[in-house]
Amino acid sequence: MIPRMTPTLWIHLLPGSVDPDRLGGSVAVMIDVLRASTTLTHALAAGCHSIRTCSDVDTARHLASQPLPHDAPHDSPQRQPPLLAGERGGTRIDGFDLDNSPSRFTPESVAGRTIVFTTTNGTRALESCRPAELVLVAAFCNMQAVIKTLLQLGQEVHLVCAGTDGQVTAEDCLCAGAIGLALRQQAGIDTHACDATRIAIGLYQHLDQHLEQNPDGLLEAIRDSHGGRNLRQLGLDNDIALAARRDTLDLIPTFNSHDNTISVLA
Repeated sequence: MIPRMTPTLWIHLLPGSVDPDRLGGSVAVMIDVLRASTTLTHALAAGCHSIRTCSDVDTARHLASQPLPHDAPHDSPQRQPPLLAGERGGTRIDGFDLDNSPSRFTPESVAGRTIVFTTTNGTRALESCRPAELVLVAAFCNMQAVIKTLLQLGQEVHLVCAGTDGQVTAEDCLCAGAIGLALRQQAGIDTHACDATRIAIGLYQHLDQHLEQNPDGLLEAIRDSHGGRNLRQLGLDNDIALAARRDTLDLIPTFNSHDNTISVLA
């Protein structure tokens, strides 16, 4: 009997470090804690029908302006125009229905609706994950659900941090490090493939050692990160607090690279 090889974990601190040729047959996980990953998970939890992602504003507006199908049932989500949601520079795009604040994606605002979604960093990071066999979306709010699924799949894993404006940002690295540490402890996944993987896991381990004495340590670290400082300047501290809450949602967004839609992983 040929022994089963131990799967490998790769953590990419920025999407630009992803080699698309390495993604075939693997599971890629896009991480944009502030805020796309957190917002996408909350939108699906609030009951939106589906989410169509795109990298640029013009494409988003074009998709939202398409004629509604005449043959769809009257109570179908297809009979309602898509909601435009997203941000540039952290603020809502002019003419859009929603921004990128997860708290705004409530059942009252998005249940049963299709959303066209574009952000500065997260939707672009999804593009770098496209060649993978399966693409998931992770944040602190659904971290345990993601870990459980990755353990069940037992495949090579690429955790892709979105970063902020092309810069590495701590909140994404901490989330990737937390997932990576759990996979190593619970399944013995190989975390020695690259220094970025060890750096992210080490960053989270350093924080985790002090969480018992300082339960707000994660929130403080996220507030002080590059992305956190940007949001604080915009008066969006509530978004940071929501993004720092762990395991509040038991679902995983998954990205269909064929039609650029995000839905709940079955």
